[in-house]
Amino acid sequence: MPNAAFSLIAAGQTDVGRARARNEDSFCVGTAGEFAVVCDGMGGHAGGDVASRTAIEVICGFLEDFSPPTAPVSSVTSDLDKTLSNPVDHDPTVRNALSVARSAVLLANQRIHGLNKQRGFADGRGMGTTAVGLWRVPGSPQMVVFHAGDSRLYRLRDGELRALTRDHSLYQVWLDNGGRGTAPQRNIIMRALGTGEEVEPEVTVQSLLPDDVLLLCSDGLNGMLPDAAIARILRQETVPERACAALVEAANNAGGQDNITVVVARFAKSI
Repeated sequence: MPNAAFSLIAAGQTDVGRARARNEDSFCVGTAGEFAVVCDGMGGHAGGDVASRTAIEVICGFLEDFSPPTAPVSSVTSDLDKTLSNPVDHDPTVRNALSVARSAVLLANQRIHGLNKQRGFADGRGMGTTAVGLWRVPGSPQMVVFHAGDSRLYRLRDGELRALTRDHSLYQVWLDNGGRGTAPQRNIIMRALGTGEEVEPEVTVQSLLPDDVLLLCSDGLNGMLPDAAIARILRQETVPERACAALVEAANNAGGQDNITVVVARFAKSI
């Protein structure tokens, strides 16, 4: 596949929803569309909106400043889903990209944690944020995916929607253990940026194929809409801006119980 002829065409939208007084979500899309990040802040009066904005500024600034060399065009021909635990399986460019993405998240955690310390908050208190992002390895049909918390990345391929991230939540742990007994609240997060001195983001590398559609979102979207409804909108709306607007509208129509943030990207031929 002539990778240089393909690019990520992306757009994003955030909305306060119908139940919250403040929007604590933030997002960014790289100037060249090569990366995107969504963060869902937590903390209310303690500054969840500050935490998500800080994470966006740090992570996106870090990725914007880093320009690794172009990967060989022939480096990937299949749908590989690798994790950071096996970095030797990748060529040097991809290993470096995995490391840079992880470092960006760790730096954001350090910055937010420092702000909490300045404000006198103990670990586990104060503000925090989830983070989910993607970063295309330059010149390659691969992307680095990173996340901490329950904001998600989905991929629509050949009409089928698949979550490429797994929630770091107590509810997901309950599901993984068989779902026995009373289900915990879905919003209890096991990993978040800023709430502790250390956090380990999950970092993977995923393939990209022509016409793949990628969706990053806060749980204000998937908490209101089932995956089938999300997939239907992504299939119907092929322009990222229109898909974002349709998803936000549908989540609000379903109740809008939380802030809603979405980024939609299509891997398509460059214009």
